[in-house]
Amino acid sequence: PGCLNSVVSETFVRFFVEIVGHYSLYMTSNEKDERLFLWEAFRKSITSKSVRRFLEVFMETQMFGGFIQDRELRKLGVKGLFEVRAQDYLESLPGSEQRGMNRFLRGLGSKMKFLHKK
Repeated sequence: PGCLNSVVSETFVRFFVEIVGHYSLYMTSNEKDERLFLWEAFRKSITSKSVRRFLEVFMETQMFGGFIQDRELRKLGVKGLFEVRAQDYLESLPGSEQRGMNRFLRGLGSKMKFLHKK
């Protein structure tokens, strides 16, 4: 049973890392230095229609809401198992795909900060 539990746990961690592991790319800060999650941009970032449909439902659950709220309140330096795995996953993406995503998000973050100041 212990080995089976390990396999099941690892499978779920891997599934969630691949589905929502890029969440950190959609965390931004406002002028009060509060962390905010860009819900719609996150949802639209998924190219697979079936995964996007799953996320549309999953993002409405208390589980996902609690997950994001925990990440918004968490100190930047604190990393649990999920954050470590998610970072490994992001680093495994093809370089150009990750750079393009980061460039887009940096620009979006700047625009969000500009809009908050108005």
